[in-house]
Amino acid sequence: MRRKTFDVLFSTRDGMEMLVKQPCLWRSLWYFTMSVGLFCGVITNQLFLEQPLTVRFGIIAVILVISGVCLSMYGFLLHGILCTMGALAGDAVGLICLLGYTTLPFLMLTPVALLATKMSWSGIFLLGAAILAGLLWMLYLLVRSLQSVYLIDFKRALATVLFSFLLIYTALVLPFQFLFKLLMLKFS
Repeated sequence: MRRKTFDVLFSTRDGMEMLVKQPCLWRSLWYFTMSVGLFCGVITNQLFLEQPLTVRFGIIAVILVISGVCLSMYGFLLHGILCTMGALAGDAVGLICLLGYTTLPFLMLTPVALLATKMSWSGIFLLGAAILAGLLWMLYLLVRSLQSVYLIDFKRALATVLFSFLLIYTALVLPFQFLFKLLMLKFS
């Protein structure tokens, strides 16, 4: 397990190519649950320390289910975008298998999240930096996984990922921004 994690995080080209050659959906789910669950568990256990243990486990379970569904839906969106762009070499199941491995940076950043939650209010900036670093690292792993599944070059995979983020922003965030601005104009 340590060797596979190291290969995916630090030798991504070889690690992702090795993972594509074998079916890995259950192991991908395990890595996703372990990395996102530990990262969110450390944060929620410190923030909701006064709450019972069942409440804290419930919060972690809800975060895992929501983020897992969002990640798999995002994988199918990426597959659809790549199919419309003519990259038909890969399959959606192979991409979904690799998406669990792209969350491994959060496993590496769990000690930083623990340190940030122990620092009280001054740790918010450290926690924000850890989340940003995890997201950027995850973006890099996502581009590498697109390269290994769809056999495309780095620039095309990066452009596809950025275009997919633009689509998600346009579909999910932009309508709420317009609504918020219209409400602010009406009430001011």
